[in-house]
Amino acid sequence: MYYSKSPTMALTLVTLVLSTLMALSSANWLFVWGAMELNLLSFIPIMMQTNNNQETEGSVKYFLAQALGSALLLMSSTSLWMPFSLLHNFMPLILTAAIMLKLGSVPCHFWYPSVMASISWISCLILSTWQKLAPLSILAFLLPQKNMNFIMSMAAMNAVVGGVMGMNQTQLRTIMAYSSIGHIGWMMSLAAIFKPSACITYFAIYCMLISPLFMSMSYLNMFSTKHLSKLSSYSSILHMSLMMIFLSLAGLPPLTGFMPKLMTIMLLVQSMKIVMLILIMGSVMNLFFYLNIVITSMTLTSNQKQILPLVNKSSMKLIIPASILSLGLSPLIIM
Repeated sequence: MYYSKSPTMALTLVTLVLSTLMALSSANWLFVWGAMELNLLSFIPIMMQTNNNQETEGSVKYFLAQALGSALLLMSSTSLWMPFSLLHNFMPLILTAAIMLKLGSVPCHFWYPSVMASISWISCLILSTWQKLAPLSILAFLLPQKNMNFIMSMAAMNAVVGGVMGMNQTQLRTIMAYSSIGHIGWMMSLAAIFKPSACITYFAIYCMLISPLFMSMSYLNMFSTKHLSKLSSYSSILHMSLMMIFLSLAGLPPLTGFMPKLMTIMLLVQSMKIVMLILIMGSVMNLFFYLNIVITSMTLTSNQKQILPLVNKSSMKLIIPASILSLGLSPLIIM
């Protein structure tokens, strides 16, 4: 997919970056709300780069979900300063639900897979990385402590839902959406035990893994698991790099994706053993469908000699090194 190089698009991208930085640096809930609204309005034009009806539908779904989250965020954050309100005791819970809706977390996750399945890979990359930074940071640093039991429960549900729902999918973007939901569960568990730095570290490693993967899928124009079997006939090096990233996202040791999960297990084992076991169970289900993708793509052969044409062949010179750097040399050094 080609992105416009017009000044309007450049301004949109700058606004997208600055709005997130404003939300992260704001000391007032009203400023946080305003920055996240600006972020929403900046991301919509990026999602609608073409006249594709599917992308338009995904943009509308995203706007409606984020608008509802913004309304709940504004209502709950302003009501926190009204101690005599009848709903004052419920406002922290509503505030948490608003952030979860913006994050795409269970139980407010229903919009996320359908939006991911409707937009381009580059938009999926932005939605899965940069757009999650502000709500995840708010969840980790700013939310009231009385809701931490609720957040921990939803973290466990994220892992289960992400694992179970991902098993039945054949579209790569939908699979990555449910995988993201599962990873959000691990990040939320770190936020619930007051380890915000560990939460952001997990998120940074996750972004490092999916960035070359999503870029490769965009340049190769692949959207279904059956397309992966054609990749080996085009470039065996790229095929193996992508398969290793899939295994790393699944949390298979000793790859990079295993390290943040090991860190989370070590932090949860003292006080949250049940939640830790649920997270591990969800991760095993994630490993199952990732292994299914890898084994299928490596065993099945395609009659076609080449997959769909590349958008930009020269870009592959950057994708392959980026993929190799994401494979997991750091765990081997530590071991």
